[in-house]
Amino acid sequence: MADDLDNAQSYWSAQAAFEAEKNRQVRYQHGKGPCNVFILDTSLSLGIEGFIQMRKTFSTIIDEFAKHLDVDENVAVIVCGLQTKVHRYYSNNYDDIKHSLDDVEFGGPSPLTAAFFLSIGCVQDGAGHTYKMGAYEVYPRIILISDGRPTDFTNFIESDRYGEESPHNNTERDINFLMQLTRKIGRTHPIFCIPVGRDPDITTLETISAESRGGKIVHSDDAAQFAKYSQNIRTASMLSFAVENDGDDQERVMMSLVCTFPDRVFTEKDQKDILELCSRKSSFLPPDEKEEVGTDTEVLFEEKNPHMPPLGSRVKRGRDWRYENQDNYGPGTVIGHSKMEEWLIVEWDTGSRRPYRFGTTGTPSDKYDVELCCEPRVLFNELIGTGCLVTRGKDWIWGNQDEGAGNIGSVLVFQSSGAVLVRWPHGLIKQYRFGRDGCFDLEIIDPFSPEAMKHLKDQMRKAVSNHIREARSDATEDFEKPSSFSSKPRVECEKTPNVDLLDSPILPVIKGRYFKNNKALDKSADIEIDGPIFTPAIKQWWWKDGEGKWLPFPKEENKRINQCYERYPKSTVVVSMQNQSVVMAKNLVINLTTKNVFQIKLLKHGSSP
Repeated sequence: MADDLDNAQSYWSAQAAFEAEKNRQVRYQHGKGPCNVFILDTSLSLGIEGFIQMRKTFSTIIDEFAKHLDVDENVAVIVCGLQTKVHRYYSNNYDDIKHSLDDVEFGGPSPLTAAFFLSIGCVQDGAGHTYKMGAYEVYPRIILISDGRPTDFTNFIESDRYGEESPHNNTERDINFLMQLTRKIGRTHPIFCIPVGRDPDITTLETISAESRGGKIVHSDDAAQFAKYSQNIRTASMLSFAVENDGDDQERVMMSLVCTFPDRVFTEKDQKDILELCSRKSSFLPPDEKEEVGTDTEVLFEEKNPHMPPLGSRVKRGRDWRYENQDNYGPGTVIGHSKMEEWLIVEWDTGSRRPYRFGTTGTPSDKYDVELCCEPRVLFNELIGTGCLVTRGKDWIWGNQDEGAGNIGSVLVFQSSGAVLVRWPHGLIKQYRFGRDGCFDLEIIDPFSPEAMKHLKDQMRKAVSNHIREARSDATEDFEKPSSFSSKPRVECEKTPNVDLLDSPILPVIKGRYFKNNKALDKSADIEIDGPIFTPAIKQWWWKDGEGKWLPFPKEENKRINQCYERYPKSTVVVSMQNQSVVMAKNLVINLTTKNVFQIKLLKHGSSP
């Protein structure tokens, strides 16, 4: 099994390198505009109607590209089915591209992982190019039109000889391989997924797109509008307000749009896209050097700074968050200290890994992209996951490495081979068996048990204390230095607020000065919405408490729920409310701390229950 996987990865990586060279050789036919790599699923699982839907969706996008020759979209095509190959190298010959599917047969398996390997040969190593529109850097993007049901990609020798009767059973292993590769590609390149077919796996497609830089789900009915994406990026890049600010003020963005283009008429969908592009501007900015830190394995699973949160600490998005939905609005686990000081490597519960600031010096204060929390890792269909809490299991043979039976460790990483890396509270990090050779050195504990909750709170309290102790030390040094040692004026320290550390996930500190987190002190902020007089939103979500009273979700949480609901009505979203986390799904809200289940409902047009 391991040999098959290694051979397949080597084979498809070599194919990707070959395709990259071919793309470089035909640069004379490339379009000068943004690069688009289409992965077209032609496999049996689509069904014949799904195959027709895929072709129609693809043709619609190419037809729209042809209407905007000034944008000069650059298009490459990969097919995945009876044959998995690069079907067309980059070009702007839209008529040829559109009719390139005329000779593509329907049927066969769906080794989507192999297709994504081939896409690397279209987006890296100089095969494609990044297109600049004002402050927007448009990286080569991948557009997957598929049902999202991958099959085995290791049987590459037989891949061209499958017939229509070939088995098409995808497994959890196939999905995991696909997710690992798309996460890696998606760190730089947006992945847009268009579901087609008789039974598309929306969850898989949604996860692939959401974990990429700026990607999203696009429904086939919106194919023509999606094809205007580059044109709307160009428009957004020319808006003075959006360029100078974060673009979240919709009213001022629209005012800037009217003032910049007084003679143009924008459809309602164009306006919506432009507003979205302005609010997601960070996805199109050149990757900051610091943001790239932490992707190398050498910085993972290492504690470089004793004053930073230890590995295994649980975190969620903080006050300076700027990364859209990379966290899927849920918690994650610290798995490394970056080479750059005051940066953490976090693996979210979705599996995505990224570096984030935790006290990084900035203006006007230190920057906290993430903050500490005590939300447990909740498993759904997984056997084990990063962030799970474990104790010694039935096959433990490692003496006192855990400092005694009953002590709790945090999982940092697990491998398909059954190896698990664990950090124990005293700092020891070791690898153990969890299924390897049929042995289980570890046992997962109930994340909601009193022991688990106490461990998470103690872990968080200790991490906060260490971080504050470092900040106090820095502040004292700055305060005690004679003025001749610094060009900055001396600032008198304020008294640290006396609050329970668990009521305030972090206590951000400005160098030389304590910072009062007023939001943490005002506990009513979590339940009050825009002041004492609450006006329901046009699409307001309500939840029913234990006394039967309907309560509205706060403004920001309501916005998050609506975003996920509009993307996919059956999705699940984790939101924070009163320092607790709840899961939204199937018109229920589940309190992750108490496990209590309550009803929820959506009321439109500003009405109340």
